Amino acid sequence: MRAGDVAEFLIKITKHCNLRCSYCNEFAELGHTERMPVARIRRIFENIAAYAALVPSQAITFIWHGGEPFLVPLPHYDAIAELQHEIFSDKPVVNGVQTNLTILTERHLEHLASKQFFTKLGISFDPYGDQRVDLKGRLRTDLILNNIQCLIDHDIDFGALTVLARDTVAHARSIYQFYDRLGVSLKFVPFYLSSFSQQIVDHAIERNEIVHALSEVFDAWSSSVAATPVAPIDEYLEYALAYVTGRNDRRYDRDAHEYSVIVNLDGGVWAPNDTYFEKYRYGNLLDQDLEQILASPARQLVVDEARRRQEIYCGRCRYFGACPGIYVAEASPQQQELLATSGCPVQGIIDHMVDVLDHSKIPELDGGSPHLAENFG
Repeated sequence: MRAGDVAEFLIKITKHCNLRCSYCNEFAELGHTERMPVARIRRIFENIAAYAALVPSQAITFIWHGGEPFLVPLPHYDAIAELQHEIFSDKPVVNGVQTNLTILTERHLEHLASKQFFTKLGISFDPYGDQRVDLKGRLRTDLILNNIQCLIDHDIDFGALTVLARDTVAHARSIYQFYDRLGVSLKFVPFYLSSFSQQIVDHAIERNEIVHALSEVFDAWSSSVAATPVAPIDEYLEYALAYVTGRNDRRYDRDAHEYSVIVNLDGGVWAPNDTYFEKYRYGNLLDQDLEQILASPARQLVVDEARRRQEIYCGRCRYFGACPGIYVAEASPQQQELLATSGCPVQGIIDHMVDVLDHSKIPELDGGSPHLAENFG
């Protein structure tokens, strides 16, 4: 594909949600019951199709997001599947969904097991931190744990996502170990977007907290027999390995390498970490085709600012080239403030990894770490 290589679209099919996790950046709109109508989705698909056809062999991925996407009836997704078949023809299309897993009927289980639409399933769940509360303030952890067991019992593969925020950051190692025992891959996402200013006060975490938490996760992974994959640890370990082996030829260019965009309920398009800052809105897929959107002045502004940040922060970092500078280039406004006040957390995590990767220290890891040794070798 051309500028951006964009092939993944996180579609906000609804903002409606049955939970009220207090760190959610969609918090102000979780009571809105509107869902994206099929006619609007058709227009969005049509405005993606011509751009996607430029590279026929590359799959397009749609991640259906919310709110809670399982509040949208399953027949709505069946209608979307028909649209995809009509508009994208023989081009490979992947559909994923990110759910809080509070809604899981027998019909959902059948739908997921058949992979007739959703072929990728992600659950957003913090097993510690007491964030998963409903409209009445009731903790829904037990319900979600039961539904996780249902997925396992039905052999339905899934991955998990946990937000690192004030209530969860102290539990990062335990959260990883919970999913490691299940053999479920996990992604940690440090708090990076807010719906209102008080959320920042209540949930934002400092650089040293991010570094400490993710370093602990790395230690847990490196001493685990299963070593279940965990992001961004896998990505950062790749950077650390590149550094200790002298590979330093990688530079992330947001213009050329940007892969994913968010499409809001009204068709507005942003890079994920810039949602919903108006000056960074690339365009609208109801009115413009994707090629126009990716050539917009707003996207050029984002690209230019990303390059300037890399010059400021990455240019003086000893790891730049081994680490391509993605975190800095894609930093949200809140992450930019963290960079300015205390520096890049990725650098601190790589510091820890490089220390561990010192060959003389590998045998000293608790319980040994053959998979780490293999990667190092």
